[in-house]
Order: sequence, then C-alpha cells, then structure tokens
Amino acid sequence: MKKLIYKTVIFFNKLKKSFFSLGLFFKRVKPGFKNIQQQNELDKKLVFSLAKSRWPSFNQLKYVKKYLNQPERLIISVCFLIIFLSASFLTINFYRNHLEVIPLSGGEYIEGAVGSIKYINPLYSIFSDVDSDITSLVYSSLFKRGENAQLVNDLVKSYEISQDGKTYIIKIKPNIEWHNGGYLTVDDIIFTFEAIKNSRYQSPLRASFVGVEIEKFDDQTIKFDLAEPYAAFLDLLTFGILPQVSWQQIEPASASLAELNLKPIGSGSYKFKSLVKDKSGNIKTYNLTRNANYYDSPPYINTISFKIFGNTSELISALNNNLIGGISYLPEQSKSDVVAQNSLNFYRLSLPKLSAIFFNTKASLFLMDKRVRQALAYAIDKNEIVSEVMGGNARVIDSPVLPESFAYNNNAKKYNYDVASSSRLLKEAGWKITEIKIEDIDKAKEDLTSTDEAVKKAAQAKIDMGVGRWLMKDNNYLSLELNTVDNPEYGQTAGLIAEFWRQVNVKVRINLVPANQIQTDVIKTRNFTALLYGEITGADPDPYAFWHSSQIGPTGLNLADYNNKEVDKLLEEGRLTNDLKARKEKYQKFQEILAEDEPAIFLYSPGYTYVQSKNIKGFNVKSIISPSDRFADVNQWYMKTGKKIAW
Repeated sequence: MKKLIYKTVIFFNKLKKSFFSLGLFFKRVKPGFKNIQQQNELDKKLVFSLAKSRWPSFNQLKYVKKYLNQPERLIISVCFLIIFLSASFLTINFYRNHLEVIPLSGGEYIEGAVGSIKYINPLYSIFSDVDSDITSLVYSSLFKRGENAQLVNDLVKSYEISQDGKTYIIKIKPNIEWHNGGYLTVDDIIFTFEAIKNSRYQSPLRASFVGVEIEKFDDQTIKFDLAEPYAAFLDLLTFGILPQVSWQQIEPASASLAELNLKPIGSGSYKFKSLVKDKSGNIKTYNLTRNANYYDSPPYINTISFKIFGNTSELISALNNNLIGGISYLPEQSKSDVVAQNSLNFYRLSLPKLSAIFFNTKASLFLMDKRVRQALAYAIDKNEIVSEVMGGNARVIDSPVLPESFAYNNNAKKYNYDVASSSRLLKEAGWKITEIKIEDIDKAKEDLTSTDEAVKKAAQAKIDMGVGRWLMKDNNYLSLELNTVDNPEYGQTAGLIAEFWRQVNVKVRINLVPANQIQTDVIKTRNFTALLYGEITGADPDPYAFWHSSQIGPTGLNLADYNNKEVDKLLEEGRLTNDLKARKEKYQKFQEILAEDEPAIFLYSPGYTYVQSKNIKGFNVKSIISPSDRFADVNQWYMKTGKKIAW
C-alpha cells in the first residue's frame, strides 16, 4: 500500500513539471506568431505596391498547378468542364429559340412544260394551261384561289351581296400599280368585263356573263347586276384585269393578234421580262421578273422562267439534266423516268379534272345512233386504264359532275365494262360481223385498178380495214379515228381503248397530235370523229360552259357540239337560283339525260402531280381548281435564306 502511494506521488510531480514546461513554451512562442503575422502583412503591402493589378496575369496563372496538389487540380478541372457544358447548352438553346432562318430575295426558278405560248391574256388564256399559268402570275383579278382552292380576295377589299342575290357591290383596294406605271382603277375592271362580253373579242368567257351588267358606283367601287341570282357568281370573277389605256387603242376584232398578248402589262406579282423564239417563230423560253411594287407582299424569287418542250420525254430529259427546276405536270406513268428523285418534291394536288372521249356526230353518220355510242362506252374497261396507265393515281368516273359535288347523281346510268351488252347494242343498230382475209386484201389491191369508182372505193375501204373480223352496215365498215394529245398518258390510254374496241370488232386509228397544235388543228375546227381530252370542271358543279348549246363552235367548250333543248333549260335554270336543293335537282336530271344520250364517254379523274426541286422552299398548296392555282402561294416561295435574332 505504501509502495502504491509513493508511485502516485512521483507521477503527479512529473506531470506538474510537464505543464510548467509547456507554459514556458507558449510564453516564448506567442510573440513569435505576432511577428510572423506582421511580417506577412508587410510582404503583401510590398507586393501590392509593386503589382499593376491584383488579378494574376496569364503568365502567372501558368504556375498555379505548381501550388496545387492532384485532388485540387481535379476539382478545378471538373468545375471548368461544368461551366463549359452549361455555357454551350445555353448558347444552343438560345440559337434554337431566338435565331430564325428567314427567306431572302433572289434566285431563278425554271419550270418546264409541254404545250405552246400564244395568249398571255385573260380573255383567251383558258385554252392553254401554259398561257393560263403565266397569265395568273402577270395579272391581278378580283378574286383568286388560296392554298386549299378556297376563294380569297385579290383586288377586292370588301363586297356585299343583296338579299335577292342579284346585286354585288365590290370595293377594290387603293394604290395598285401597273407594271409600266399608273394605277389600276374601276375603269380598268369595267373595260375588261365589257371586252369579255363583246362578241368581237371572241372570248370563251363571254357565255359565263350572259345577263350580267356592270356599273361604276364610285372611284373605288363597282356594282354587278344579274338578271337572275347565280350562287357561284363570285367564282366567275377570277379573270385577270387588263389596263384600259393599253388595250383601248386596239380594234376588238384584232385583239387576238396584238403584241400585248405576248408582252403583257398587268399588275400581278410578276411582270414580263423577255422571250426567246426558235427559227420557226415558236416561243421556247418565257421569262418573268418579280414585281417589287406588288401591292401584296412582293415575291422572293427574282425570276420565273417557262421552258417549252415538244413532248414529255424531252421535258423529263431536261429535268434529269438539271436544265429546269420543276415540271408543271408529271404523268404518273413517267415518274419512273425521273432520276435523282430524292432531290425533288412530288406534290400530289387535288384537282377537279376529268378525261373523256368526246364524239363528233356531225363528222360520222354512224355516231349519230346513240346505240353505237353506248356500245362503245360498254366496251371500255375503265378500271384497267386507271390501273395500267395511271398507276392507280386516278378514279373511274361516269359523269361530268364529279362524285364529291353536292350535285352528283349516283343513280344516273353507268357504263361498266360489259362486252356482251356492247355487242348486243351494235347488233340492234344493224351492224354485222364480216371477215376480211388475206386473199380479200390481194383481190382488193387488184380492184384498185378498176375504172368503176364504186369498186375502187370498196377496195380501198377493205385495204384500210386490213385482215380481221369487222363490223359492217350498208357496205360501210365501223371505223373510228381517235384523236388525242401526244403525251404518254393519252397515248397509252388511246392504245388500250383501240384494243377494247377491236374486241367488239370496231376498227380504230390513233392520231397523236402535238400539244401545241391540238387546239388550232383539232379542237377549234372540230376536226375529229372521237377526241380523247381532259377538262377542268371548276369549283362549282355548273356544267353550262361545257354542255349548253350556246357553247357550240370554235370559241366554245362544248367539244361534242351537244345540242339538247331540255338540257339547255335545266342548265339555265340551275345556274339562276341560289336554292341548293333546286340546283341539285336540275343538275341530277341533266346527268340522267346526258348519260342516256352519251355524247361523250367519261373515263377517269386523274390526280395532279407537280414536281419541284427541293431548292425551292415555301410551297404549301394542297388543292387546286385549275393547274395555274399551284402558284397560289408563289409570293412565299424562296431559294435564298438568311438568319436573324428574334426576341
């Protein structure tokens, strides 16, 4: 026990000495700490007095890593990476949300077409798609078509319609400039309308305005007075307006020969620049330039040019060789001939168009018998034409009124493919099958030397028919010449029709006419027995322009020269009422009569394929009433772009 107490005392004595020594240490060190702090403050003041900036320079920063250990350097690197990524994200996000790509003025668009250019004049352009295309760009109209084929104001600022539907008061926009200076006024509108109605101008639009009078209300307003109300009247006011000052000096009878037909003056978004003719005088290139003073938003593309080709093969070849940047219309069966399709846009537009075979009963005695016309209709397999020729991009039709119209009559007589019915009707009409053999042809060749004209005539007829089984009546063979436009679609369709008719023992000769000659050589002169051709029916189902007897003749659109007094009465009454139910009844009765008479065989309604280079931006048209409506949003097309910041 004593030993334990002794050791404890010794331990505490040692501990006491240790604390005493530690206290002496702190007493000695404390003044040293103060001296070090003071020295550091003096060093800082000295350095700052000598330094130009308190921020380190780039050369000084190079030595930072010598004073940082590995973990510290890693932390700083990660921080800088986070800052960089954050800044990049913010920059990209700002670019996406605030930097806009905008269209700029400039560029040249060259479009190819098959046809001819003759009348850049709203009084006559309806006969040619190319003329209509250019006319729609050069001239302004009271109303025009929008991107979805809807009727929209062009020159019109506002309008009113009387309760009885007979009076239309229209106010036009002010300060609309002509391409050559001066301003468009209501006097120009009145002049154009009166020119259309003047028979000396021979405009095909004349019949549409029978019973309509125009009057100047004031300097900005005109009034149309209709003899009877017409529901689709505003649809008629899409014709271009001519400048009175330029045209009033020209004699109406000579208007179709005026130079202004090719070097027009209008107020549209594009104006005439130049044209190029070949050695034969045919226009091969037609150039338009943008109208910077256009009253609506001026177009972006500086120049639009139209290049004219003789046929579709030449047209597609030019596209494949980058000589043109678009095609006005591409037949479905020709699409496979287009190379580099990834660089092109193929726009399929809805179009109220029909293709039909029109009969000229005045040119052929046997076509005057409606049983023959009906038999020829039964003999055609329309579904095979749609499948084989159109590649399915069309629909079978049986009427000049298309199925989507409120006036379409689904109960009217239809001519579905039926060879038995065709043969029966031909037999009822007195036609019998006779066979021509090779020895008959040899004998006919000998008879050509006969002095008897009747024998020679019969021999020549037999030679023309050739070997086969053919229909004959009263010593005459049943043969037809089928005229059509020389293009792949109609050429192949005509070939199929000839084969269909051959199956019922009818001889067919096909006459392919160049697109730039079909109007003058065949249609205007009615120089055909059967014509395979297309028509644009329009937004309204009113078929007056195509089937009323007043439209017979070289300037009319009644291609079959069809004349039926009951039909005339129905068409007149149908367009003179706003009562939808009454119009429907009139037009459905018209379809029933027409189907029974069968002055034309309605085949199919094709889709409209418009081809354009992907270098052209801004095209948004979906539906069209006529091919020229594809230019409805031409002011929004562009080829060049820029950028701007939008906050």
